[in-house]
Amino acid sequence: MTTMEIEHSSEVLAGGRVHSGIAWAHLRWVRDYHGDQAVKELVAPVPQEGWISFESLIALDRAIERKFGRGRRGFLRELGRYSAHLNLSDPRDGFRGEAIHDFFYRAALLHARFQDFGTAAYEELDPTSGRMVHAAYPCFSPLYCASAIGYYEQALIIQHAIPTRVEETSCQCNGETTCTFEMRWA
Repeated sequence: MTTMEIEHSSEVLAGGRVHSGIAWAHLRWVRDYHGDQAVKELVAPVPQEGWISFESLIALDRAIERKFGRGRRGFLRELGRYSAHLNLSDPRDGFRGEAIHDFFYRAALLHARFQDFGTAAYEELDPTSGRMVHAAYPCFSPLYCASAIGYYEQALIIQHAIPTRVEETSCQCNGETTCTFEMRWA
C-alpha cells in the first residue's frame, strides 16, 4: 500500500487502546536502522508497559512512515514484519515449531492481550491456507492493516513456511464489516 492509497482510505482513530509493545517494536525498528537520536527526534516517550491509544500508535506509525518510508511501497509491511520478528522469534516464547494453523488459532485467542477492542477469529481453509478475521473494530486505519499484512507474512516465516500470498481481502477502511487477511503458504 502506498502513501497515496493510505491517504484515500478512511480511518477512525478513537475508541481503542493497543499494548505499548506494538509501538515499541516499531520504535525498535527506528533505533536499529537509524539510531537512538532518530527515536528521540520522532516522538515523546512511549511507556514500555501498559496501553496507549490506538490514535497514538497510528500517529507514531505515520511519523515513522513520513520520516523513513518516504512513500516507499511496502514500508508499513516492513514494520509489521519487524514487529513479528521481535515478538515471535524467541524460542523461549513457545511460538516456534507450532503447527501453523494451531499458531494462528492461538494468536486469535490472544488478541485481547494486545488490544482492548474488536475480535479476531482464525479459519483454516485447507492444509496450506487460512484466514484471520478482525471484526467489530470501533477504530481502524489502513496503516494498521498494512502493518498486519507484514506481521502475518513474518509469522509464517517464523513457522518455517514460505508465504506465497498474504493479502487483505476486505477492510473496514473501505466500508466493509471486517478486516480479513487471507494467507497461503508452501
